[in-house]
Amino acid sequence: MRNKKTLITIVATCMLAHISAMADSIYVTKAKVAGPYNVVNPIIIDSIDNAQTKFKDLKVIDTAIDMSLANKADIKELAGLNLQKGSINMIAFDITAPSYIKDANIKITGCKDHKIYVDGKTRSGKITLTPGGHSIGIKFVADSTKVDITMSSLLTIDNGKRTFTMADNLMTKVITSASLSASGNWALISYRGYDSENKVKSETQLINIKTGSKRLAPESARWMPKSDKYYYTRSISGKTQLIAVAPENGNLEVITEALPDGYPTFSPNEEFLIMSKMTNGSNKETGVFEIVHPDDRQPYWRNRYSLAKYDIATGMLQPLTYTYHSVHLNDISQDGNHLLISIMSDSLTQRPTTRQSIYDLDLTTMTMQMLVEKDGFIGSCQWADGTNKIVFNASPEAFGGIGNRVKEGQTPSMFDYHLYIMDRATREVTPVTADDKTSIENFGYSKTDRCVYYTAANGDSVSLYRLDLKTLKSRMISQPLECLSGLDMATSSSNIIVYGSSPCVPYEAYLIQQPAKKATVKRLLAPNEEMYKDIALGEVKSWSFMSARGDKVTGFYFLPTGFDPAKKYPMIVHYYGGCSPTSRRFGNGSHYPAHYWNAMGYIVLIVNPSGATGFGQEWAARHVNTMGEGPAQDIIDATRQFAKDIPQVDSTKIGCVSASYGGFMTQYMMTKDNPFACGISHAGISDHTSYWGEGYWGYSYSEVSAANSYPWTRKDLFVDRSPLYNADKIKKPILFTHGTADTNVPVGESIQMFTALKLLGIPTAFVEVEGENHGIMDPVKRAKWIDTMVAWFDKWLKNDNSWWESIYPAKHL
Repeated sequence: MRNKKTLITIVATCMLAHISAMADSIYVTKAKVAGPYNVVNPIIIDSIDNAQTKFKDLKVIDTAIDMSLANKADIKELAGLNLQKGSINMIAFDITAPSYIKDANIKITGCKDHKIYVDGKTRSGKITLTPGGHSIGIKFVADSTKVDITMSSLLTIDNGKRTFTMADNLMTKVITSASLSASGNWALISYRGYDSENKVKSETQLINIKTGSKRLAPESARWMPKSDKYYYTRSISGKTQLIAVAPENGNLEVITEALPDGYPTFSPNEEFLIMSKMTNGSNKETGVFEIVHPDDRQPYWRNRYSLAKYDIATGMLQPLTYTYHSVHLNDISQDGNHLLISIMSDSLTQRPTTRQSIYDLDLTTMTMQMLVEKDGFIGSCQWADGTNKIVFNASPEAFGGIGNRVKEGQTPSMFDYHLYIMDRATREVTPVTADDKTSIENFGYSKTDRCVYYTAANGDSVSLYRLDLKTLKSRMISQPLECLSGLDMATSSSNIIVYGSSPCVPYEAYLIQQPAKKATVKRLLAPNEEMYKDIALGEVKSWSFMSARGDKVTGFYFLPTGFDPAKKYPMIVHYYGGCSPTSRRFGNGSHYPAHYWNAMGYIVLIVNPSGATGFGQEWAARHVNTMGEGPAQDIIDATRQFAKDIPQVDSTKIGCVSASYGGFMTQYMMTKDNPFACGISHAGISDHTSYWGEGYWGYSYSEVSAANSYPWTRKDLFVDRSPLYNADKIKKPILFTHGTADTNVPVGESIQMFTALKLLGIPTAFVEVEGENHGIMDPVKRAKWIDTMVAWFDKWLKNDNSWWESIYPAKHL
């Protein structure tokens, strides 16, 4: 077959909802091109098939072919293409729609048979484009003409890197765990994300540290503590096998044929397992039943955990605890003789209402010694230096408040964690990091160098530290990521693995060698590298200002891709305003995606007001018994100052958004003099009293935010600082969104505030997300929910309600 040049003319006439005239056209000169692929008729053996259908010539355009081939192809000049007549070819390119575009016509001339794909889906006739990036694919059967493509000048053709899309937001792989083998020569790294069909895709990679080679391992794989093997469980004939695997050759060893029920933890010598088993509590009465505890409304509250020792050699299961309280394993000593366990208890009449007692359970004598009695401010603990010391992660009020560094009259935040060291012999406790402006997140003891390694919130970052138990001094260990999600240490070497992200770095894992000296860092896995090499992300910068109260308030901001310093941009402000900072994780997370907002043409400012951990105890304590007063003003003042510092911000077009306690902050700020043109509250608290009593964790979270304060003792907090009781002060539009199955902040919190604004005649909207809890986890619903928020901002910050009305058409009821 002779090669001939084929002409394809694509005319995209895009018309905005409020524009009737055709836009001018622009040429597409370059695109990714795959093909030609030749298709021929099959050999005709009979004139009919077994369904008695007569053969017709193949319709070549309907031939199944992988359209992703075009996205992976090289970019070519379209004017110079030589295509074979009758062959299948594919062209792909990316475009950006500056706004909601309705009734876009894509007309193709020069080839009789063709199909058009927008974002992977077949489209025909008039096409609707939402704001932001879109992938265009064209599958066609070549004719004997030339190539020519034109599209509306309303669209921007992305030559080179494309803009960040909702699909990118959902398909970004998030590393969920990373661990090292005993020698530190092997790593297991797990990650998850959504595929193109919006299905969860999880994988665990087994990595050879020396060679860098990778292969898949079972998703539940974990390392043995002593040997360089990983283990996992599998079900065979109704029994649970525990399998160990040698990573170098994949050889399997069945450790036990019938593992008892429960979650297994290996002893350091690998001779036994500690099984943590859940036992169901007594059933509630049928139909009409008694609630015996405020938490008894929760489905699994009556269940309890107990511990048992499973001897691998004999298969004997020895129960270790028997009680109606839950018992949890904290750690096993290196010699396997001692367990650190916690026994949970309640204290409803005195804060904190949930407490734990820490015991040393001696397996050789089956006796227990109490180390800590009913302390509700402890997070977790581990053995160190054999069993000579115990490392605790606890808040400032633990151990009688010996680590309390707040001002007189303040109450420390229960979420502000620090390290404490207990001498096992004397039970004397020393606060170690109480004076540091950090808040502990993860920690572990390394018997290799007898130091504690930990990650801690460090302002809006999460950093890695090494604590020397001899000097009780900490130092930061440099590594490339700004926001660590976790760490693990080899038990027989000094190797450490960390994983996390940075604002423009999507989730990676690194090996750190020789941390005691000059650490060397090696990247082990970057599961998003291939996907992001063609995506353009905006620049991220740090920012701070001095408030009127004399405090340094910090934040960071995202500039739109292709930022033009000569232009004015609308801005979205995000914050939490509660007990924890909004950290520098990739793109601000997948629920409030700054890079997606950037792609829509917004500057994004992240503010960390007073009350957040990671800035010192006094700063964190400002969350307690303030109910937004102070932190709200920090956000308001920061926004006004930022608009002055960054002249590209249109100070009349600023919106604010957050969720949960942050949703309350949106509502509360709207009752004040503020710089916002509109706001969004997702799952926000509107009445502190109703949330306190109705949310699953309402009264217990109030132990943090309103320590020793109650609706009957502090009307000034629970009523006067509830947005519902100040609704008449709100004058600007607020969108309320809420999952209908939210057990944390019940949906009534949004319903009552929406009703109030409706009765007051204030522009408002309320969107429920069916079946979703506090976070919107279903990917399809999450995408629509995020787009709903952007459409709301477009309506009030860009004076363009077309996208909003396409999602939620006007209803005359």
